Amino acid sequence: MSAPIQKKEIPEKLQTYPHTDMYRCIDTIGTPHPFCITPKHVAEASDNHSGRLDASAIGEVERNGNPSCGVRGCNLMYDQHEQAILVEVKDPRPLSKQTELRDYLVSIKSRAMADRFAGFAFLDRSGK
Repeated sequence: MSAPIQKKEIPEKLQTYPHTDMYRCIDTIGTPHPFCITPKHVAEASDNHSGRLDASAIGEVERNGNPSCGVRGCNLMYDQHEQAILVEVKDPRPLSKQTELRDYLVSIKSRAMADRFAGFAFLDRSGK
């Protein structure tokens, strides 16, 4: 028998963002996609960084002229991959009809920009 799936906790930074009954910041998501590690990153970390696969090891691979992200066709470096805020939406209406969503996003936009988020993505939890 497998263990039940654990609900992921909301990242600490997002816990302090305002929320409503319909909208809540629940996580972050990579944009245009998550940065993907390659065997070159693992080798660099293993050989030269005491096994630590961090931004320093990734940067060294980039400085050596190797392609960085492992997603096929992606030519972006590590720091060109950004994070967006994932907003839980419980309103069953189409996003374009949710004026309250627009108001919510406007209310948190300046803070999101100050926290260096690239934008917003949405997770439908309306149950429709």
